Amino acid sequence: MRNFKKILVIFTAILIFTAIPVFSLDGLDDLQENVNNFTKSMANSLPFNSTMGLNWSDAYIGRFIAIPPHIGVGVTTGFTTMDFGSINQLLEMFNVPLPIDVNLGGLPLPGYTADARIGGILIPFDVGVKFGLLNIEKGFWDFFKIDNVDFTMNYRLIGFDLRYALLGSKKSPLKISLGAGFNWMDGGISMPIPDVVPLSFKFGNYTIDLPSPGLGLNWSARSLDFKIQASVKVLILTPYIGFGATHAWSRAGYGLTTEENIKINGDDIDLEDIAIMDELKDYGLAGITSRGFEHYDEVKGWSFRAFGGFSINVTFLRFDITGMYDFLSKNYGVTFGTRFQL
Repeated sequence: MRNFKKILVIFTAILIFTAIPVFSLDGLDDLQENVNNFTKSMANSLPFNSTMGLNWSDAYIGRFIAIPPHIGVGVTTGFTTMDFGSINQLLEMFNVPLPIDVNLGGLPLPGYTADARIGGILIPFDVGVKFGLLNIEKGFWDFFKIDNVDFTMNYRLIGFDLRYALLGSKKSPLKISLGAGFNWMDGGISMPIPDVVPLSFKFGNYTIDLPSPGLGLNWSARSLDFKIQASVKVLILTPYIGFGATHAWSRAGYGLTTEENIKINGDDIDLEDIAIMDELKDYGLAGITSRGFEHYDEVKGWSFRAFGGFSINVTFLRFDITGMYDFLSKNYGVTFGTRFQL
């Protein structure tokens, strides 16, 4: 949990220090181009992040009807990365240095799950479920002695899988399984933009102003996951390796809101002005009201990964270390798990 909190601090600090400078740009098209790069990178990284959890060392835990019955419960924490290119583009444009060293080979996306797995009945299979929930408000940052932080963050991850043992007899330490599952996740960060940063940009012959603005970054992903895994028990260690293929539907974007009315050329926005509304929509904006607008990118497609590691087995306890690598995005991930397993 300590590692997870450290990664979370790095992640949110990066978002704050990259999101704020964007809005001092002159044009709405500049805003869209740079934020689009960020949201598309995140949308491509979400399916990989959603595969955290349930990567247990044993390719197959055994049948439920046995002595003892084969079941397990535990917790997994860790992170996966996303491409740093879109972040660096924003930082270089405004020459804004990061306040902390985040040389992790990419932007870390943290996550955690509570995991449970139960062996099958009659035929050699097992079923796993995972769940992660995080809701951070301002008071959370007092723990890290970070002052004047006024934003919220939420994270949810739910998933399950079913694995069928191709090889899993008691006589052999080698186990091989085929699995399939489904993951669903969503999350977001919302924060006020400091008054010292004017939120004003041009589009066409118009200038749009948002007084006392607030920023929200949101993302979600649904994915079907297929994997094959092999493991072998050697004394108190269980090393393992696996490969997975994921087909996902991801969505990421931002929303800008204000407690006052949006101004167009100094006047309150007229939602009945078709010319202005059409031009705003041409920039990819949606959900336009007098108090804000939003923009989202949707990405779907396949990703392929390798994962592997080992567990240290002490009686009924397992301590897992897992590494993951996405072949297409070239992102990587690391997770640490602890569980009770019969």
